[in-house]
Amino acid sequence: AYEILFFWVARMIMMGLECVGDIPFRYVYLNGMVRDGQGRKMSRSWGNVIDPLEVVERYGSDALRFTLMTASTPGNDTRLSLQKVEAARNFANKIWNAARFVLSSVAPQCLNIVAQDGAKVMGREEALTLADRWILSRHNRLVANVSRLAEAYQFGEAGRQIQEFLWGEFCDWYIEISKPRIYGENEESRDAACRILAYVLERTLRLLHPFMPFVTEEIWQDLTGGRLSVNGREIEALILAPWPEAGLTDEEAEAKMGLLMELVRAIRNVRADYQVDPGRRIAVTIAGGARAELLLDQQGMLASLARLDQERLTIAPVLAERPRQAAVVMVGGVECYLPLAGMVDLKAELERLVRELAEVGDLISRGEQLMASKEFVTKAPDYVVEREREKLAKNKEHEAKLKIRLASLTQG
Repeated sequence: AYEILFFWVARMIMMGLECVGDIPFRYVYLNGMVRDGQGRKMSRSWGNVIDPLEVVERYGSDALRFTLMTASTPGNDTRLSLQKVEAARNFANKIWNAARFVLSSVAPQCLNIVAQDGAKVMGREEALTLADRWILSRHNRLVANVSRLAEAYQFGEAGRQIQEFLWGEFCDWYIEISKPRIYGENEESRDAACRILAYVLERTLRLLHPFMPFVTEEIWQDLTGGRLSVNGREIEALILAPWPEAGLTDEEAEAKMGLLMELVRAIRNVRADYQVDPGRRIAVTIAGGARAELLLDQQGMLASLARLDQERLTIAPVLAERPRQAAVVMVGGVECYLPLAGMVDLKAELERLVRELAEVGDLISRGEQLMASKEFVTKAPDYVVEREREKLAKNKEHEAKLKIRLASLTQG
């Protein structure tokens, strides 16, 4: 525990002053105590001890290391649960699968240039798409943030930001956006996408290496062939590679991509609400306003990510008439109409909504009666009362959404 470590540190400093006339170190970083998932000290008598060797055998050392480094903030103890270690293992698997895709896509001649200056790696600037500019900007922002956090000993937040970038932005968005280009026939566009994939992945592996040294080293060796030229110096291992330096950010690209990503999420949510087959491409009408030109330029990406039928995708600054019986999505001044007739059986969906609305109404009625009962509110445990209050609020929110969807089916 840290109250004991203090005396070890003090003794080492005193021994250094006594023996060599100087202190052995100037900075000391003390981790919080590692407790069990409920916040208790680990004790064999309680039977809550987590054996690190068993955890490493089951989930891998990288998963345990990443969990311990990101599960707490300075000054706080760490609550260690196997669910967190399993999530870290899943993150390692996600990186591994992303690297396999990059390795299968990138030409061998691209691999040894990923450590060079970004502009040189990308080739001609006009070959860059909005998504290319966005991921490069987000990566440069990540490098700056992680470097700042590491210097401030905020290792947990640094690791969490790396995970959010790799999983949420690089894997879930940029790789999916790049697939049509990689499998397409435009050689220049394909080459630019491949180079950026390799460039961003390699530099992000350098950031992640202190947190997950083994899986990152293995991927790096495959990605670079075990040899990389950095500033005229041959690097044969990731652990020897220099820390990346942050480049310029592109605020315009980030803002534009942010709007497109929010629109895609909203359309995906509507598809999920109406249980549309994931493989089915649907028609969409969009009133883009000032964003119409951007949406027209990026309609291919929009159709690919949101599973839209590009031949039935209509984008205009304003609409002469709003479509009827359509689900409406509003994002950043953009109005998006998804005709329900093209997504669902209107009669069957109407019957289902009426039935579900009645069921939710019954749940709300019972919840209101329960909360109106003074005997329940005063005698039941506080956590039970709060749980029922939250259930009632969620049911009312669900009812409001159902009424909106029902109104969209019955309008006109």
